[in-house]
Amino acid sequence: MRKALLLCINLVVATGLFAQNTNAGALGKVIYYEGKVLVGDGSQMNPVRINSEVFGDQFIKTLGDAMAEIQWSNGVKSVVGPQSNLSITALSKGSTASAKLTTEGVFREFKVKANTNTQAKRSEEGGIRRDDVKADVKGDGDMYWKEDKEILFSQAYAFYENAEYAKAIAALQAFVNQKPKDDMVKYAWFALGHSYIMSNNLAKAEEIFTRFVSDFPNDELSKDATDILSKI
Repeated sequence: MRKALLLCINLVVATGLFAQNTNAGALGKVIYYEGKVLVGDGSQMNPVRINSEVFGDQFIKTLGDAMAEIQWSNGVKSVVGPQSNLSITALSKGSTASAKLTTEGVFREFKVKANTNTQAKRSEEGGIRRDDVKADVKGDGDMYWKEDKEILFSQAYAFYENAEYAKAIAALQAFVNQKPKDDMVKYAWFALGHSYIMSNNLAKAEEIFTRFVSDFPNDELSKDATDILSKI
């Protein structure tokens, strides 16, 4: 009887330690999502839930215009935008990186280059001002741009100008999907990459700027994109 009791106690303690170790291995948790978002080891992906923990051996995938936000164990939050399929480990590195600071000068120059063309485009599209821009409201006040709603460049870029980076990610991605041949699309891609850096998602930013260099090899911004890639 004594041996059986000790065995039960040891089993309970071991189970408790296992649970603690499992929780300790979590890198963060999902604190917001909209649309179809999956998490898993790659071979098996399951729908996320609010407060779902995420681990280093997992991936997160957003389908269509879905988005998610992860809060890491250090308190930093990362935005996972539409059409993403990212390693949780790679994504978590953005929470401790200094890329915002090291790329600040590049993006300051980008905004100077972009704003002249952006102002001209804004006039062409009807003079939309930053404070005129509205997005669809979902959930408890979170806002994003739905993929099935047509968007102008000036509307998408205004979110970026306002430093509303989660909204900018959704809006800019919708714009490049809807109008891939638009003459302002290179500025949209560049602003999208910066929005990811500011949203602590360096994995997606690297993906965006690598694509930029490939798609616009002869553009003056391609050198800037290469410089950014060396700093993130």
